[in-house]
Amino acid sequence: MKRYTMKERSMAKSRGDIRALSAIDVVESAYRLDGAETEWLDRVVACARPDLDTGLGVYAFTSAGDAPNIQSSPVFVQHGLDGGFAQLLADLDSRGAGPAYDRLRARLISCGGLEQFFGARSDVVVTYRSLMKPQSIDDGFFVFAQDDEGTVVNLAAPSRRTVTPPPRVRGIWAKVGLHLAAALRLRRKLAHDTVRDALLDPSGTMHDAGVSVKDDPTARDVLSRAVRAMEQARSTKMRAEPEHALQLWRGLVAGEWSLVEHWESDGRRYLAAYRNRSELRDPRALNPTERSLLKYVALGATNKQIAYALGLPTGTVSSSIMQILRKLRLSRRVDLASLLDPARMDRLDIRVAGRELGVLTMDTGPRGRIAEALSTAELDVATHVARGWTNARIAEERQVSPHTVANQLRRIFAKLEIKSRAQLARLVASPEEKSDVVPRSSRE
Repeated sequence: MKRYTMKERSMAKSRGDIRALSAIDVVESAYRLDGAETEWLDRVVACARPDLDTGLGVYAFTSAGDAPNIQSSPVFVQHGLDGGFAQLLADLDSRGAGPAYDRLRARLISCGGLEQFFGARSDVVVTYRSLMKPQSIDDGFFVFAQDDEGTVVNLAAPSRRTVTPPPRVRGIWAKVGLHLAAALRLRRKLAHDTVRDALLDPSGTMHDAGVSVKDDPTARDVLSRAVRAMEQARSTKMRAEPEHALQLWRGLVAGEWSLVEHWESDGRRYLAAYRNRSELRDPRALNPTERSLLKYVALGATNKQIAYALGLPTGTVSSSIMQILRKLRLSRRVDLASLLDPARMDRLDIRVAGRELGVLTMDTGPRGRIAEALSTAELDVATHVARGWTNARIAEERQVSPHTVANQLRRIFAKLEIKSRAQLARLVASPEEKSDVVPRSSRE
């Protein structure tokens, strides 16, 4: 694991590099439950600033998911933000951030330099640089994390130089982002329900447990192991190895609990386990874990990302996704993207041969400005892709060659600034956006 000397830290800071030395400090601050949400975010930004500040400051905001932008955010915090940038930030948010947020909302976790993530020629970066030109601001680093309930945390730092943090640094901040989203979800849940499921000391010994944990040996063992791993991650040695530390400290424990510090009046420290499973309501016959997995898959998360976010073994995630596909009578992972929006689905309860059956119906057609960005033929192709059809099957249905379909898909990807069929399926499945998709060229 990479260790940094004081000299390396100083040199990195002078160059304006993005670092990840304080990852565990940031995660620790995220799981503190005291104070209002503004105070919580202020602590997070303060911990992250030494690694992210290129000389122009750092800012962050949260969202409940309806409109993840600064203007509608319930909480906005900044530390040392450059005055010129701050003045232009509202203009950027209203004029140039819509397409960026559309892209980000299609992913579980996104982070990196703006140019690095979106591409130098993307409309997002071109607009950003145009608006920021008066202040000679060229780029910026960001972490945009969300969960499957729509909780959003955005942490960002502007820069006068192009920032290209290496995969290692981006990977660390991606994991930190998943912790931030989980911690914020927990804080919001505990505003309504403060019942804890278990109380353990730092050695992993359980001192108190609710019925669901007390009567479940597996749950007790999982929580004890998680506490010991968390304590190891917070050790002096592991803080210098954030990659290793974050592998030990997961966003959730077994997809169910988050662990937070609890201090007794006599000064003794414990770890309290609170249920922090995301709650999704939909008409599908899926168990709670499968519902969470479905949303993460639809957000484009890999099995490893899902496993980290939910604190599950990667093998469990893989087998659960296969089970979801079987239950929903689907054949491919990309098909699940169309199931993202419960508002587009309905359930019909019918009786057949004396048995009650629940039938899921779904509107899979494109909506919103995506319909304006594409030609009629391209809309048809996009709809079929969202249903999981192959190019060959689409070609047969439309009575054209597979080569023609491939060319149409390339044009669709270019117009919508996406790179994969899964992203296209996600866009087709999305409800009508407040921040519209902007076509690159006129409608054909």
